[in-house]
Amino acid sequence: MNRILLFILLSVFTFSQSTATLQKDSNDSTITVKTDKEKEKLTIITNPVNDGYLKITFLSNQSKDITVTIINSLGKQVYNAKRGVNRDVQTFDISKLTAGIYFLRVNTSSSNFVKKLIVR
Repeated sequence: MNRILLFILLSVFTFSQSTATLQKDSNDSTITVKTDKEKEKLTIITNPVNDGYLKITFLSNQSKDITVTIINSLGKQVYNAKRGVNRDVQTFDISKLTAGIYFLRVNTSSSNFVKKLIVR
C-alpha cells in the first residue's frame, strides 16, 4: 500500500526535462535521484519525528535551494519552507503539527522527492 501511494505521488510530480532514475536504499529514509547531469541525495534523519524537529540532509552538485512541503493525508499543505542547500543537517520546526502520517515533498530546480513522514 505504501509503495503504491509513493508511486502515485511520484508520478503526479514530474521530474525535470532530463531523464531520472530513482534508487531506494536499504535504509527506508534515503532516496537518491540520478539525473543526466548530477546525483542528488535526500536523507531523513528523524523519521518518525518525536521532538518536533524534522532533520534532513540534502546533497546536490547543482541545486542551490530546496523547498520542503508537508502534506497531510487529506492532501492539504500544512507546512512549507524554502532553504539554501548545504552539506549540513537542515532542521525544520514542525512542532505545531499533530501526530499522524504525512507526505514530505522536497523540490529542487532539477528533481522532486516524496517520502512518507511520521510525526509522534
